[in-house]
Amino acid sequence: MKIAIIGAGLSGLSCALEFERNGIIADVFERDSSVGWPWPTVGFWPEILLRDYGDIIKYLRENFQISIKPLSKCTNIIMKSKNQKVEINGSLGYSIVRGKGAESIEKQIADLLRLTPVKLNSPVDYKELSNKYDWVIVATGDDIIARELGLWKDKGLIQITGAVAIGSFRPDSSTIYFNTEYAGTGYARVAPFNEIQAIVDLYAIGYGKFETDRLFSKFLEYENLDHLEFLYRITPNPFSTGKLARYKVRNLLFTGRAAGLTERLLGVGGVGAILSGIYAARAIIQGLDFEAHMNKLAAWAESMSAYRDIVNRFDNDDFDRLLAAVGKPGIKQLVYNTHIDFVENIGKVLKTFVK
Repeated sequence: MKIAIIGAGLSGLSCALEFERNGIIADVFERDSSVGWPWPTVGFWPEILLRDYGDIIKYLRENFQISIKPLSKCTNIIMKSKNQKVEINGSLGYSIVRGKGAESIEKQIADLLRLTPVKLNSPVDYKELSNKYDWVIVATGDDIIARELGLWKDKGLIQITGAVAIGSFRPDSSTIYFNTEYAGTGYARVAPFNEIQAIVDLYAIGYGKFETDRLFSKFLEYENLDHLEFLYRITPNPFSTGKLARYKVRNLLFTGRAAGLTERLLGVGGVGAILSGIYAARAIIQGLDFEAHMNKLAAWAESMSAYRDIVNRFDNDDFDRLLAAVGKPGIKQLVYNTHIDFVENIGKVLKTFVK
């Protein structure tokens, strides 16, 4: 059986690993010069959003033999709006490194491969591969192929800009900022790599590159972060968001962000990328119902994404009221120290803060 995988990110590498463990060596094509997310960043896998899996690191290890070393356990989150500040402590999830460095979870999964070569600097035509291979896994991390096939349902663009900063940071803590004066209805954050380096970035909705650069400077000044020394700036192309009409077309299977599995409220998508890659391999090897499993992952992403429409109507007063409520001891206890289904109930909460 001949298998081609387009893309050596989370979903492509997880797929290749599952094939290898079942005696099938796939051809992995990566257009870049190395595996992994195009720019270095710190991701967050929040416990309250991933409760169905329990401890997500343990879940991946015990169910799929994928051992990931997180950057750290996140035990402190600070949320700031224009006039409110809330600090939450506890077992809040994991910080993980994305990118091309040795600590990135992409590189960690790539290092688990023993026999499967990754062909770097190898842009390919999916149509040609479709004719040459029995199956082609589309794990490109973008919407290009899905759009061409008429599968992609567009949900807008997010412009990200940021920088790697040098300073003094707490590795188990992250700070997220909500302020419509510089973030619109998006957000900004400071997420440490270690005690002396952090990613400082802005996720802006509805703005172009030039304006987002200006807003990033405004964010730094407003939040008194302009004293930080920056190693380099990062302004990737706009991040398209959307969903797919279906995930299998002929001998093409779509996974990860290419399958629209990144939710649009906070941008969480790494777990879905890993699982979708594994599901694609098992669909081919074991006859797993790929559409059914993908629909479950997509349903979670869409449940979260549906709340983006609510947040898009927020102004600074709404963010202030939300954080004031989150900061109340009873609410903190309910959200972070019980097993309440946060994904199911967040919409009911958010709607109460819109005028």
